[in-house]
Amino acid sequence: MTVRIYYEDAYRTGFTAQVVERREFEDRHAVRLNRSAFYPTSGSQPHDIGHLNDTAVVDVQAGTDGAVFHLLAEPLPEETTGVVGEVDWTRRYDLMQQHSGQHLLSQVFYRRQGQETVGVHFGEGLNTVDLEGDRLTEESLAAAEVGVNELIWQNRPVRAYWVMEAELGTVPLRRAPKVGGRVRIVEIDKFDWSACGGTHVRRTGEIGLISLLRAERHRGRSRVHFVCGRRALADAAGRRGLLAETAVLLDSSVQDVPALVAKQQESLRAAEKESDALREALARYEARELLEVAESAGGLRLAAKVLDEARPADLQRLARALVAVEGVVALLGCAQGEKGTVVLARSGDLTLHAGNLLRDTLKQYDGGGGGGPEFAQGGTAADRLADVLNAVKEAVRRGAGS
Repeated sequence: MTVRIYYEDAYRTGFTAQVVERREFEDRHAVRLNRSAFYPTSGSQPHDIGHLNDTAVVDVQAGTDGAVFHLLAEPLPEETTGVVGEVDWTRRYDLMQQHSGQHLLSQVFYRRQGQETVGVHFGEGLNTVDLEGDRLTEESLAAAEVGVNELIWQNRPVRAYWVMEAELGTVPLRRAPKVGGRVRIVEIDKFDWSACGGTHVRRTGEIGLISLLRAERHRGRSRVHFVCGRRALADAAGRRGLLAETAVLLDSSVQDVPALVAKQQESLRAAEKESDALREALARYEARELLEVAESAGGLRLAAKVLDEARPADLQRLARALVAVEGVVALLGCAQGEKGTVVLARSGDLTLHAGNLLRDTLKQYDGGGGGGPEFAQGGTAADRLADVLNAVKEAVRRGAGS
């Protein structure tokens, strides 16, 4: 078992220790020490990094017997028996801010809204807590953000201590511990008591700030994305910078950005509506031209064409304009890069099953697709597009002549 220095002092980053085991751990060289200040990945909190002598510690993992394994960038020299360890303080303190902030936040949600935390994730950028219950409204999220930051500014003491399992009934834990025997409690003065083996700040003021970024539904629960401390400061600076850039692009003040964006969105919707109307008119015009040169086959007209500059949406629009006339089969294709798209449609008075025909034909050319009796779409390689269209034409002709 490794003596874990961070249990008693999370602010201590330097220490000396003896190497007691060398081994391979997760395909890396690793050492176990008799004592360590390095925190191993545990309880959703990520591991520390740092150095043992001049060798980088890139990961820290806990063994099943309480040992702590330090995964190294390269092996320690064979003659090394003692090491000087140094934990990366910037990363350690950041994780302390995130973890202590999460304890506060989970208790705030529990006390204010009766929502228990059922999952926690500390990421390199964002953190999340998963809460039982319905998705949070913007109003409740904002209220929780104000409440948790007021607790930070009260600068309440945070302390860790051990209790025996028999004493747990005297501690108002937010959630029952997953371990038995001797249990480590992290208490935020007179507010939150949690069974936790992680690293934490000494007072809530050190968390600095908690920013609740958004809430969403996730697997039937409410997931809240948040950041604390230096991350919250960086997030605010980033958002401020983006808003300032947007104001420059709009040639406006920051305060006028929302109104101008709303106005531009309204103009864009109007332009898109006008564009759609023009595209529909163009499709009707192109349909008339295609019908004039369409091939006659057994009482139907086969309108087939490859449109070089078209997009799949253009094919769909033109096909619908073509089959609005009775007795028409529309066969259209386009290519974008290495991908070819085919649309096959027919008028409502015909019996051809467009979906079956297109799907069966595309299979012969390593393509795929399908649809219903009247309209189908699929894809193939661009260099096989002409072959697919010719095969469909022949099938339509045979069907029309039968």
